[in-house]
Amino acid sequence: MKKTGRLLGATLLVVGLLAMSFTLAFAVGISSELSDPKVTPAFEGEDYKAQVLSPMYLPGTFEDGGLIYPTGFGPSEGQFSGSGIKISGLKAGETVSLTFDFKFYNYMWNGSVYKWSGTQWVKLATKTVLPTGDETMTWATVSSVGNGTYALIIGNYGVPETEEVLFQEPG
Repeated sequence: MKKTGRLLGATLLVVGLLAMSFTLAFAVGISSELSDPKVTPAFEGEDYKAQVLSPMYLPGTFEDGGLIYPTGFGPSEGQFSGSGIKISGLKAGETVSLTFDFKFYNYMWNGSVYKWSGTQWVKLATKTVLPTGDETMTWATVSSVGNGTYALIIGNYGVPETEEVLFQEPG
């Protein structure tokens, strides 16, 4: 009887661990998908081309430990958040707006949209749009950009440091 109880307990433990690992893998798989960047023309009928580029095809990158990082950022300072986008075909003075999926904004990540200058990634004035109403997505957006290659570069700021205050008696 004692042997049967141990066997039953061990079996339940293994089944429970397997069920938990499948549940965690399923949840992580869903939450890690990012939408491709979106382009909004400044006016209807504007002629341009937009090519979505995975990080491995973006200019100004380096590889470290099998991961692709933006040049000018250390592995712990910044990374690409999903795909970038190359805009071409705009005439002089024409612009578009770009929107990047910023899924990890609420998880201690900050970031901005950057443009590749040919030698470095240049930070652009980026607006973070938080979900409202039925919307569930957070977006990083930039307005009035021209031809070029753009990417959302993010960094983890971690848990904010707190200052330890020691109790002092009055007086």
